[in-house]
Amino acid sequence: MDPVPTSPTLSVVLPNYNHAQCVGRAITALLAQERPADEIIIVDDGSTDDSMRVIETFAAAAPAIRVLANARNQGVIPALQRGLESARGKYVYFAAADDYVLPGFFALALRRLEANPDLGLFCGESVLVDGRSDRPFAVRPATRPIARAGRVGTVAVRELLQRTDNWILTGSAVFRRDCIRSSGGLDPRLGSFADGWLSRKIALTFGFFFEPTAVATWVVFPDSVSRRTAREIERAQHFLEAVPALIAADAVFPEWYAALFRERWRFATCRLALQASPIDKSFVLAIGARSTAERAQLALLLSVPGRRLPRLLALALLWYRLRPTSLAALLRTMLALRTVRLVVGFRWGQFRSKTTAPATSAGTDRHR
Repeated sequence: MDPVPTSPTLSVVLPNYNHAQCVGRAITALLAQERPADEIIIVDDGSTDDSMRVIETFAAAAPAIRVLANARNQGVIPALQRGLESARGKYVYFAAADDYVLPGFFALALRRLEANPDLGLFCGESVLVDGRSDRPFAVRPATRPIARAGRVGTVAVRELLQRTDNWILTGSAVFRRDCIRSSGGLDPRLGSFADGWLSRKIALTFGFFFEPTAVATWVVFPDSVSRRTAREIERAQHFLEAVPALIAADAVFPEWYAALFRERWRFATCRLALQASPIDKSFVLAIGARSTAERAQLALLLSVPGRRLPRLLALALLWYRLRPTSLAALLRTMLALRTVRLVVGFRWGQFRSKTTAPATSAGTDRHR
């Protein structure tokens, strides 16, 4: 009698568009996991470079890899959605072609989720890596939801959202597929925020497990497409109206969250504009100012001579006005991360010594 086939436990969905120089690194890291994925669904989104040759080389040697090819480029969210619809696993990980996972991630995530079957997702921390030098320079989230590994229930999620945000990073999260489905999946109306919306909605509905451990990397290119797109004024103004409206219309989100999200998003995008060289003053004035008086104050600070001082002054004013997160939570996380920096660096170094050379082309890193 033939054995009854079993469904895969973990599915990875990896979209790719013109990442021939770094997608191999992402796939290598996935295949090197102590507890490998049962299936890796790679969705090539109409690449015009050498991506398919690289992907097919890996697929020929790894039976877990399935390749789906879009005839034309449709964007990362449709590519993720296509992969998600093909996934058969109980759990799903949304990968990125220009990032890579660290050793032990999947084993840890599945162990936590199996022990807490009522929770919707697992999330850990990501090491930010400079895409040009391939050196780690920070850890995210900037504010930990809890100090130690543990459950965060739905009531606690609502309370947390009043003080902080952005503590679930898609690149360091594993989701229950049935929770993704019941939460509506990836909404194309939300663009690059679709995964952020989904993670918040699942957390509010089911809760999550947080592990203060680096489980993945987030490779950041200062001139990436996602960062340039985030600083398009018309797109940003549309986002500021459309996304809070969708939040307000969804009963899962607290009634006060739409307004908080709008101010936090103003701050996050203005911070990117202030980090640009030179400072994107027009964006900061258009998105960071909510009145003529605020615009005049920002313009005055941005006219201060020097390179760092106007950035710091404008950032401080925006922080004071928009209050994007709890300062106490931010300081607690910064102090905690100082004690683990050497450990993170060691684990990152161990992994990098086993993988391919770093990517050299600018990527389209996620919108964090």
